[in-house]
Amino acid sequence: MKTKNQENNKRQIIIVATTASMIEQFNMNNIKILKELGFGVHVGTNFKNPGTITNEISNGLIERLTKLGVKCHQIDFKRGVGTPSANKKAFRQLSKTVEEEDISGIHTHSPLGSIIARRVAHKLGVKILYTAHGFQFFKGGRLKDWLVYFPVEWFYGRWTDALVTINTDDYAVAKHLPIKRVYYIPGVGTDIENVERIAKEQRQKLRQEVRRNLGINNDEYLLLSVGELSERKNHATVIKAISKLNDPKIKYVIAGIGDEETNLKSLIKENRLENKVQLLGYQTDLDGLYFAADLNVFISKREGLGLGGLDGVAHGLYIIGNGNTGMKDYIQSDDIGLLVNDPTDVDEVSRTIAFAKQGKKKVTGKGLEAVREFDYRNVNRIMKSIYQKEFM
Repeated sequence: MKTKNQENNKRQIIIVATTASMIEQFNMNNIKILKELGFGVHVGTNFKNPGTITNEISNGLIERLTKLGVKCHQIDFKRGVGTPSANKKAFRQLSKTVEEEDISGIHTHSPLGSIIARRVAHKLGVKILYTAHGFQFFKGGRLKDWLVYFPVEWFYGRWTDALVTINTDDYAVAKHLPIKRVYYIPGVGTDIENVERIAKEQRQKLRQEVRRNLGINNDEYLLLSVGELSERKNHATVIKAISKLNDPKIKYVIAGIGDEETNLKSLIKENRLENKVQLLGYQTDLDGLYFAADLNVFISKREGLGLGGLDGVAHGLYIIGNGNTGMKDYIQSDDIGLLVNDPTDVDEVSRTIAFAKQGKKKVTGKGLEAVREFDYRNVNRIMKSIYQKEFM
């Protein structure tokens, strides 16, 4: 007996990620590309515990996907490494979905979700494409991470048909994994062209409005970090660096939600920075924040590419990034930003902030040309060709 999917003669592809936030932030373009290519598209993720977006936004995501003709499946992935019982449950849920929906291809994201998805693909003989958003092991990273995570990726590489990497370091390392085909794309795409169309007058208007709402004076130097409140994003080091600088003109805002909120609030209070540091929560419209800020401090301990950093650069915002991550792919010169060697070194971070403040640079012409390859239109073009090679 033929299923409905078989009768429609559409090949069914499922995009898998541990959290709904990874779908919302990184995969909407991929979904649209698959739809344009004529595939039936499914999403398997944890919509109930959605990660770095709110439950309200997660519910809205389900509505948006449904309107696009995408079928949503709740998979109870845990974050981090999960637990044996939870991982088994997620494996059963995903296996059932793949079988019942006649899935012929899986595009998987996030470490834990990708391990479970590859086990499912191996068990059921389904083709699988894996996008690594930054390996847990990387040049300059901890030896412990190499000893633990590289063997895991090597083992599951045997069950991976193709791998997509989003930075050049991961692309080089991936050549040592037993994966049939390895691709490189320049990140997950940001909208450089549309940002460039925003008139200078509108940028200035947004800057003044946001700074006024935040209580930032014209002569004050505003630092911005965009990203979840987690140890990995390393906002604590920035707060400590601001305390060390003791510069009355420096203010700092963080846009994001996460498990570290209580600890960060305690750190702010401990350093008496209540009037200098603000936690803004989850922000859906970042244009004004990027234009309002003078410096993007994006010193994650580990980062595949760092979309929050790249988006800021697209808006002309100068950046401080971590030189041991994929950020160095786009922070190619001091026309764009500065790289620190140790993102947890408060002295180095504070010195770099002070140096950037002294220069008061913006990313313009030459700098924007250097990052044009990261525009989502170019990324989509490459991703479309990968889908055609792997799934058609």
